[in-house]
Amino acid sequence: ASVVPSLSLGLSLSSPHLPPGSLDAFMRCMLVSRISRRVLAEHHLVLSKSLGTNSLNHPEDPHVGIIYTALNLRDSIDKCVALLHGRPHDIVDEIGESVPNRGWPEVIVDGHVDTKFSYIREHLEYIIFELLKNAITATGLDHRSSPNLPPIRATIVLGENDVRVRISDQGGGLSSARIKSPSDLFSFSHIRNATRMDDAWLGALRSASSRGVKAT
Repeated sequence: ASVVPSLSLGLSLSSPHLPPGSLDAFMRCMLVSRISRRVLAEHHLVLSKSLGTNSLNHPEDPHVGIIYTALNLRDSIDKCVALLHGRPHDIVDEIGESVPNRGWPEVIVDGHVDTKFSYIREHLEYIIFELLKNAITATGLDHRSSPNLPPIRATIVLGENDVRVRISDQGGGLSSARIKSPSDLFSFSHIRNATRMDDAWLGALRSASSRGVKAT
């Protein structure tokens, strides 16, 4: 549970001593390898546990191992929204000031809302949760002086060969004086993303590393 925050902390502290390209390439390779091994291990364990049973005979939640064969995308989005709406209203801006408590913005789900497809539920909901959390935080910060928060829209699109989800908000975009390019947000180097060396960021990583974080 402490591997990912410990690894992220180590990379932040190593950032002044390594080129950005090398740092990012190492971290991406490490995370892909970790996720791949974890998927194989979890899938094997769930399949072994269900040996002799047929999970596809459960029409309400059919799955093979950790892969859900009829994953309801709308239900997963609603679950993430419910988890976020149940959190404390603790949005804080970049200079440490609290944003007025006005509740969370509404999340509207539209498009092909009945879409079902095969996927790993934990991975999908982890991604959706983080994207919605970012959208909610940005909306609260960008509309701190408004009496009402504009809604966030999650649009589901079912294509011939793929499924897509677009999460749209009115949070002001990715513009920041500390971020030169949107792609820098995904860098682990302080040269591309100066926030990696913030005391608050490093403190949060040290805390998470010591207690562990339950996450896929």
